[in-house]
Amino acid sequence: MRSEYNSKLNIPLQLAAVLLCLTLISVYFVSGLFARYTTENTTGNSAAVAKFAPAASFVEDTWVFDSDNSYYFEYQIQLTNPSEVDVDCSLEISFPDDMLNDAEFTFRGNTIKNNNGSTLQFGSFANLSSGDTTGETLRITINEDIYNRIMATHDGQNASLTAHFEAEISFTQID
Repeated sequence: MRSEYNSKLNIPLQLAAVLLCLTLISVYFVSGLFARYTTENTTGNSAAVAKFAPAASFVEDTWVFDSDNSYYFEYQIQLTNPSEVDVDCSLEISFPDDMLNDAEFTFRGNTIKNNNGSTLQFGSFANLSSGDTTGETLRITINEDIYNRIMATHDGQNASLTAHFEAEISFTQID
C-alpha cells in the first residue's frame, strides 16, 4: 500500500520536474532572441532625436527696369526640407544701412514698405513636409532716387541690393 501511495505522490512531482525543465529550456531560447534586439546603453540618459536640417538659399536674382522710372529686383528663394519632421517657414528682413529706405518688399502677394530701416516681418509663409522642396520669389521695388543713391555708392558699377538688406528665413518644427 505504501508503494502505491508513493507512486501517486511522484506523479505530481515528476510533472513539476518536467515543467521546470521545459521552462528552463524555453527561457534559454527566448533570452537569446531577446539579446539580439537590445543594446547596451552606457551613457545613462539618452534620447533619439529626429533629423532637423531644413535649408533656404537664394538661387537667382534679376534686375528689371520699368518704363515709369521704377525698378525691381527679384530673388528666387529655394526652400528644402530633408528633415524627418515637418517645418513652418517665416521670413524677416532687416537693414544694415539706410540705402533701401522707402523701398517696397513684396513676398507671396504681401507688400511692405521699408520705413527708415525698420525690420520687416512677413511671418509664417509655408509649411514644408519632410522631403518637400519649394521655390518662392522676393521682389524689391525701388524708385529712381533709391537707384541713384545705390549707384552713387558703387561708383556707377553694377550694384547689388544684397549688401543693403539681410533676409532671414527661420524654420520651426511643427508638432
